[in-house]
Amino acid sequence: MKTTTSKKLLLTTFAALALLLPASAVTFDTATFGESLNGWRKNRTASYSIDNHSYLTHKPTVTPSPGGGIFISTRVEHRPTLGKKTTSYIELSYSDEGTLITAQIRMMAGDQQVNTGLITRQALAPAPLEGEPPVVNAEPWNTPTKVLIQDLFKSLDVEFAKVAKLDREEKKDVFSRVFGKGYQSADLAAAIRHNLNLVMRCTR
Repeated sequence: MKTTTSKKLLLTTFAALALLLPASAVTFDTATFGESLNGWRKNRTASYSIDNHSYLTHKPTVTPSPGGGIFISTRVEHRPTLGKKTTSYIELSYSDEGTLITAQIRMMAGDQQVNTGLITRQALAPAPLEGEPPVVNAEPWNTPTKVLIQDLFKSLDVEFAKVAKLDREEKKDVFSRVFGKGYQSADLAAAIRHNLNLVMRCTR
């Protein structure tokens, strides 16, 4: 009897918490994301290869954000035959309408860390005042979302360069030493971009 009562209380509590969370119009299609990476296995990961290098993507964690929208976090692992495993985290925040607001990439190999920091969507230009001519966008194809992604990977390149600079005096191949043998032929940024593009495609 006590067990049944406890379960009912727990379910009631979860239901109450769910009502407190803001409803979000934006959704993420986890199934389609997994299918694009060879499908989810029983351990909630997808295994695939890019340019003859093995990668593992973990099923994303999707949580509602305060005030609406969702936060998506997924882990991508590069597993070389020799050397250290590299673990990358892609973290994206979406508004309730499905607009990408912030993005961040964190990468770890052993005790070495690379972090783009939080990249935020640029603010829209203010509307022209009454009587003023409308502002013509010289680059209509360069949307705020594209700019955000460009800034994200520019930051990643900068962080990679910092890692290389730390070891320049020793004249060593820092990336092979930090990330493991065979790193040079593995384009980690391309693998991360591949996953990020798929996440964005599955977010509606």
